[in-house]
Amino acid sequence: MELRGNISTRQRQCTAYADDILISARTTQAMIDTFVKLKNESLKYGLTVNVHKTKYVKCSRRQDQLKPINIENKEIEQVRSFKYPGSTANSDNTIEEEGKERTALGNEAFFANKKIFQSKLISKNAKLKLYFSN
Repeated sequence: MELRGNISTRQRQCTAYADDILISARTTQAMIDTFVKLKNESLKYGLTVNVHKTKYVKCSRRQDQLKPINIENKEIEQVRSFKYPGSTANSDNTIEEEGKERTALGNEAFFANKKIFQSKLISKNAKLKLYFSN
């Protein structure tokens, strides 16, 4: 299944990391077709798609009401955002949510290790290595 390339020049694109697969498509029909093809190819190798964990995000300037879509008699839930390894994808195609989340995680890590960062016994260089390794 050859689906590589930039989404701006293609109708659809698949990205995979471990058992997580992201389908990017320009149209709902292209997304449905790619999902069905992926499901059918997976079955050849004894793999199944967990429809309970399968979600979709529609990127649009309008905030329409969330509605599931039906693919081969399986209801796929629409969500406003979802986490994909390393990033958060959302319906309005912005990164503010991810930035806030990363800042909160950084603050949490800092305050969990606050005593280490305040210690006079640990060198500044070691503290910087610890801080930037996360």
